[in-house]
Formats: sequence, C-alpha cells, structure tokens
Amino acid sequence: MDKEMQGDKTARTNHSLVLAKDLLRKVFLEDWHLKLLALGITLALWFAVTGLSKPTTARFSNVRLSMQSSDNTITDSEVNTIDLVLSGDARKINQIDSLSASVDLRGLAPGERTVTLTPTNVFVPLPPGVKIDDIWPNRVQVKLERVEEKDVPVKIETMGDLAPNLEVYSRTATPSRITVRGPESVLDQLNSISTEKIDLKGRTGDFTLTQPLAVTDSKATVQRGDVSVTFRIGERRIEKQFTIPTGHGKSVRVTLYGPTSLLQKRKPDEFKVTFDSEDTPQVTLPADMVNSVVIKSTKVL
Repeated sequence: MDKEMQGDKTARTNHSLVLAKDLLRKVFLEDWHLKLLALGITLALWFAVTGLSKPTTARFSNVRLSMQSSDNTITDSEVNTIDLVLSGDARKINQIDSLSASVDLRGLAPGERTVTLTPTNVFVPLPPGVKIDDIWPNRVQVKLERVEEKDVPVKIETMGDLAPNLEVYSRTATPSRITVRGPESVLDQLNSISTEKIDLKGRTGDFTLTQPLAVTDSKATVQRGDVSVTFRIGERRIEKQFTIPTGHGKSVRVTLYGPTSLLQKRKPDEFKVTFDSEDTPQVTLPADMVNSVVIKSTKVL
C-alpha cells in the first residue's frame, strides 16, 4: 500500500514538472519575436514620455498685450508688449511659435490706473504642462475712459478735376449723418467723418456710388462703414445781367445764374417782366431756362 501511495505521489510530481516546463517554454521560447517587438514598443514609449517631461525654462520677448475692458470703458496704455518667462515640458515649449496675452480690466472705474500683471490675471493660451513664471514689466499705467456716442455730418472728399466746361452742381451723402462710438476724448475732437476720396476725373454727368468712410482713429467705430453719394454734374455756370424794358416806362435789371450756353446768346426781349400789387417786378424765363437758371436779383431802373 505504501509503495502504491509513494508511486502516485511521484507521478503527480512528475506531471507538475512537465506542466511547469511547458509554461516556461511558452513564456520564454515560443513567439519570441512578438514578445521582443512588444518590449521594444514599451521601451520607446517610456523614453518618449520621460523626454517630454524634461523641465526647461524659456523667455519670450515682445508678446503682444491686449486690454479687455467692459462696454462702457476703453483702454489707453503706453505698454502694448511684454516679456514672459515660461517653464514646463521642453518639447512643448520648443513647439510654441507665437504668443499673445490679455489682461482683464473689467470692473475698474474710468481714470488713470496702475495695473499689476501677474500669472493669475494675465491670460496666455499655453499647452498643458507649461506655465508662466515671470512677467516684465509687471506694472502698467492705463487710462480708462467712458465710451460715448455722437452724431456727426458726413464730409464728401474728392480728388481729380472735371473738364474745364463742367462743374459739380451738388453732392449728397445718404445718410448725411453717422453715429460714431468711441472714448469721450476722441469724440470731443471729432466734428465730421469723411468719405474716402472720390475721383472726379473723366466724369461727364450725374452719378451715384457707395463709398467707404475713412475712420482715422482706431479707437472710434462707426454705425455703418459706407454711405451712398450722389453727384449732379453739368455745364459750367456763369452770372449774367440783362436790362429788360417794360411797358410802364421803366426798365428792370435782372441778374441770372445758369449754364453758359443758355445765357451767352440771350437777348433782353426774350424775358417778360410784370409787376405785382406792391410794384415788385416778376421775371418770367423762357421755357428752356426754367429748371436750369436761377434769378439771383432784380432791380427797377
């Protein structure tokens, strides 16, 4: 009996050894090329991660600084760029191409203010793992002003000349006034807003176009960016006097203003003069002159 039990124990031990050998063979000998590849990938990832996390410090100069303020204030500051010292992952910092910074001034009352720049109130879009260590300068002087609105007339600007026998009869902007929004100090100096220059060279008749407005101060904004401009162009006008005889033994001297071709060859007998109840002369023009010629004055001689 003892011999049988000892034999069974020996058999079980041998079986366990066989299983252990098979397991070791599968772990270390079978599919060794796949296991080697997995080991290589693991090592590469480990080196990549440790390389990215290598800390470094870098200085970025002339970073543009913008001031963010509420709707009823606007910022004026002599400082518009700052230097930043950043620290963090070396590779992430090396990949930074350009930076911009902004500081929130909402809540500050209008007036001259000194603002301290810190990593907590200066916003800079940075990759994860990179932070601001230092800012220079760390104090800036700013001026906050209330934003106002003002209606100003539109001034039509031109360049170039018409032909010698032509002139501009009228020029009209629609709308004729524009609402401008900006700091109080800017609006105090603003009495009108001009269009960009309109070239009159080569123009021979009436025309209408849409013309942009020329906003010269970047702190001011306009209600709309352009206006419709209409020009009336015609023959150059002259002033000419005529002495017209009447049936009352009197003569009337009338001064007319109109196109040269309509006035140069006219004769006094082409005009009709009558007198109203107060003996004031009334001059009747020929039909072709009614809409083009203006009676500037009359005098009884």
